[in-house]
Amino acid sequence: MEKLRVPLPPQYALELLTVYAWECGSRDCEFNTAQGFQTVLELVTKYKWLCIFWTVYYDFREKKVSEYLHQQLKKDRPVILDPADPTRNVAGTNLLGWGLLAKEAASWLQSSSFGNCDTCLVGPWGVPMKAEIPQDCVLL
Repeated sequence: MEKLRVPLPPQYALELLTVYAWECGSRDCEFNTAQGFQTVLELVTKYKWLCIFWTVYYDFREKKVSEYLHQQLKKDRPVILDPADPTRNVAGTNLLGWGLLAKEAASWLQSSSFGNCDTCLVGPWGVPMKAEIPQDCVLL
């Protein structure tokens, strides 16, 4: 097997993408793994539109933080802000790596791995590619 010359997206970004998919799609501890995997793969294929952030440890209520977050969220995609540090876009800037991963994800989505025992396809969770900015907390 030939060694990959282009680094793939950071593992932490993919872990956070998985957490985001679960939080927005299921939040159930007993979920269909195929459905969760399919959701993450679909998000990977749409990396050019990803804009994901959390407001657990920071939010839009303080003017300076709000201004900074707006600047971060205007950056080129993909954007996946670290839940504990909004200064860090963990998605990185390697679009070639994201493109390679998206191509592989698209081929996996065509496989028959996403069926129930009755052979019906499970379908992904309905997860948005972009986290919404809470309008009542935005200070411009």
